[in-house]
Amino acid sequence: MAIDISVVILSYDRVHLLERTLVACLRPDVAPGVAFEIIVVDNHPDRLAEGLVERLAALGVAPMTYLADPRRNVSIVRNLGIKAAKGRYVAFIDDDEAPDAAWLSELLACLERTGADAAFGPKHPEFEAGAPPSWDPHGWRYTLDYQEPSDTPIHLFGRLRKKGKGLGSGNAAFRVATCFDMAEPFSVAFGDGNGEDTHLLFRLALSGKRFVWCPTAMVREFIETDRTKPSYMITRMKRGSQHYAASRIATNDRPLLTRVKVTLVGMAQLCIHAGLYVVSFEWVGGERFDHRIGMAKGLGKLTYRAPIGFIDEKAA
Repeated sequence: MAIDISVVILSYDRVHLLERTLVACLRPDVAPGVAFEIIVVDNHPDRLAEGLVERLAALGVAPMTYLADPRRNVSIVRNLGIKAAKGRYVAFIDDDEAPDAAWLSELLACLERTGADAAFGPKHPEFEAGAPPSWDPHGWRYTLDYQEPSDTPIHLFGRLRKKGKGLGSGNAAFRVATCFDMAEPFSVAFGDGNGEDTHLLFRLALSGKRFVWCPTAMVREFIETDRTKPSYMITRMKRGSQHYAASRIATNDRPLLTRVKVTLVGMAQLCIHAGLYVVSFEWVGGERFDHRIGMAKGLGKLTYRAPIGFIDEKAA
């Protein structure tokens, strides 16, 4: 049977969360005749996910493939998953996310209906502690939801980005023929710190590919307590800003001018938020971290050439 859509999941050391993801992916609410497969690519040198995948594959619910590559580079394992995929579309979901039952069918229907090259859905947090941290009481920093109607076009450098949320490859589906038409769709040079998806999306957007929003394709991201610390979010925002700057410069046909613009924006962010940090008395303490996060974003744009690397995560 021909595969309509392939689900690719990367795993490093979060096997304790991966089972939650896989079990949910094996129970999709898809229309009769829609065929899907699951591909797990293990990036840990000890092949931590192998036993789990073999156990779930034995259930025979859907074709499931286990692949492994010990090289610590997200692009390498993403490209490995794409190469193995048999579907016309490839959907990515992270190993700390669990999709709603309609997730896969909604992404597929959105791409078929609109003819878009990629579709993206919302991510809502599920906190290990049972509630958001006190410094972010609504969990906004951990939520990606544009709250736009289905099929709304996403212009990567336009209005939706101004809502403060950048897209990634988590909870996204791509048309293989138009998005992955090269040997290494994800740049290995950007795969050493999770900046590979930003680089890919910028490259696709600049080449005219169409992105759409799919609000009914929901995933729930499990937020472990260690990741609710303000220090984690400050580091994450700095790294995200580094990825943004490096990817904008690398994909633009006028890199020097783009570098100047990115530097000026970074300086402005750093200076403005530093001033607000002082006058708002955020430095006194308490539960406010907005301007420290703003300074981190500015600093990230100014230090995009520095090694980025991965944020240390709690091992299984």
